[in-house]
Amino acid sequence: MSQPKIDRRGWLAWFLQKRRRARAAADAAPAILLASDGHGHLTWTWNFTSPYDGINIYKSDDGVTWPSHTYDGWGLSAGNRDCSGDPGWFRICICDWDGNDVLPYSNAVYSDGL
Repeated sequence: MSQPKIDRRGWLAWFLQKRRRARAAADAAPAILLASDGHGHLTWTWNFTSPYDGINIYKSDDGVTWPSHTYDGWGLSAGNRDCSGDPGWFRICICDWDGNDVLPYSNAVYSDGL
């Protein structure tokens, strides 16, 4: 049984698609995506592996200035945190064993604290 014949255009389309997918995978920067239901229930996902499991959660009143982390001692693998009752902007990042930030920071989300 012989293999099906592939014409040049078919092969070129296959090759270019394979190259686009490889480039997209290589260009994917590590990121943490933070989401909120608007009432302080934060959830997050990430697209990389980390040797650390701790995170720092930052809270800002204006979304521009970020004082030192507000909540600590929470795990990245938990995937969620209830910060209800505290209105403001939130963002997270991974922290090492000493509590120092390991970039990247997540996006900022707003919660009304209800």
